Amino acid sequence: MDRLAGGARRAPLLRRPRPEKPADETRDLLRAVDGVPATVLGRRTDVLAWNTLGHALLAGHLDFRDPDDPARRPNMSRMLFLDPHCQELHADWKRKARAVVGNLRIAVGRHPEDPLLAELIGELTMKSPQFVALWGDHRVAPCDAADYELHHPLVGTVTVTQQTLSIARSPEQALIVCTTPAGSSSEEALALLRQASDSRAPYAHSVGVPEKPSRQV
Repeated sequence: MDRLAGGARRAPLLRRPRPEKPADETRDLLRAVDGVPATVLGRRTDVLAWNTLGHALLAGHLDFRDPDDPARRPNMSRMLFLDPHCQELHADWKRKARAVVGNLRIAVGRHPEDPLLAELIGELTMKSPQFVALWGDHRVAPCDAADYELHHPLVGTVTVTQQTLSIARSPEQALIVCTTPAGSSSEEALALLRQASDSRAPYAHSVGVPEKPSRQV
């Protein structure tokens, strides 16, 4: 018992991890897929970067520049369970939530001593009964690709195929892309959304004034 107690006293304190950031090559990749909505997620589902269309489709109510500041950085899991805008965006919210919880389970298994990941799980447990129910359902599995119907406030119903792509030089980060069938009404809806986003982006992003008040999520 004395040896165990001594070992516990000598155990090093866990350091808070440094904020994640996308590599320059990852930002180049994000620019290369500018024709489709795309985001870069960290291992805790933090949004590390997004292109204009990804921002407009998934979180146009937030400031485009929020991912650049770790203190304001959106988190996709937190948004899905705690942000009414994101809950209303998904036609089948529970299906999307199950996929997110499954991916969080994988992250916890890989990084059981990550204090920031533990804080995220603790926050969702305290604030979302839906998260608690799904977290306790061990049938929930991760999902790398799926079709989702979105009810977007600007362009209406959009059905996208969301795919998770690994990033070779940053294996704990992922590129999330949303595609639509060629010639479909969803492709036309994304084209309209892109036009609307491009018409607003030059002013809002060049002078540093967000179009809407920033909300931390």
